[in-house]
Amino acid sequence: MKRISLFVLALLLIVLSACGSGNDKGDNEGEATNDDGGNGGTIALLMADLGNPFFHVLSDAVEEQGKELGYEVLVYDGQNDASKQPSQVEDALQQGVDAIIINPADESSTANALKDAIAQDIPVVTVDREVDIEGILSYLVTDNTKGGELVGKWLEEKMPEGGKVIHMEGIIGTAPQRERGGGFLSVIDPAQNSDSKFTILDTAVGEFSMAPAEAAMSDMLSKHDDIDVVFAQNDTMAVGVVRAIETAGREDDGILVLGFDGAKEAYDLIDEGKMAATAVQDFEFIGAEAVNYVDTYLKDGTKPEEEVLVDVFMSDEK
Repeated sequence: MKRISLFVLALLLIVLSACGSGNDKGDNEGEATNDDGGNGGTIALLMADLGNPFFHVLSDAVEEQGKELGYEVLVYDGQNDASKQPSQVEDALQQGVDAIIINPADESSTANALKDAIAQDIPVVTVDREVDIEGILSYLVTDNTKGGELVGKWLEEKMPEGGKVIHMEGIIGTAPQRERGGGFLSVIDPAQNSDSKFTILDTAVGEFSMAPAEAAMSDMLSKHDDIDVVFAQNDTMAVGVVRAIETAGREDDGILVLGFDGAKEAYDLIDEGKMAATAVQDFEFIGAEAVNYVDTYLKDGTKPEEEVLVDVFMSDEK
């Protein structure tokens, strides 16, 4: 009997030891392991529109910095449809993500879904556009107003005698549309700056997308034969503007096309002499810094500044 009891005791110790060597699934839910073996969590990255090539710069920066710090990054594409992102936020929450970085397609439509995330103590960083709700960890964005002013001042130096301007706006009501346009008009529009020698010939809406901008510019070219400048609030629309000018056979009109982003496509057109300049925003920095904010907060609870504005610069060469 004694020998049997010792055998049972030894067997029990082996079973207990085996149980103790495993990880409890609940304690590690949502964790991922990177290629270097480091343990991190999962970050949901919700992009407004990956059909915009420049947004890939931001997306790639988040993924690269996330991998560097040991996180898995789940990428969602809103496809320029504001109705998609609320359900994408909810899906991310069901996936058990540890943090959310979001480039909102619309500032208001995502608000309730993000409130759910904040209520679950999930840190949320918004990039490029703001969502006006309590509890956002940080709003990290290009200084769009300053960028718009910079475009206006560059144009003043380029054309000191002034000219006639088409203003191609993005999605009406979004922060970039309001702020870039507001900064630009504060310099160029005589109604706001009495020293301006420019005339706002017309305003069009290109929805921050190539095809709508091309169609809108085609209409402008049909209406006006005296266009000197087009300011498109992003480079994707600027590409559409250039296409419309080419389709209309108006390349020799000398129309200056200005964009905003610093996208590769814009630099290519600048190099070809089809665009004049672009206001460059540092999406690589913004993407990486958003991950750093999340990482620091998750590790020790340190909060970044609530709003961080990143400077832009004008570039007229590749």
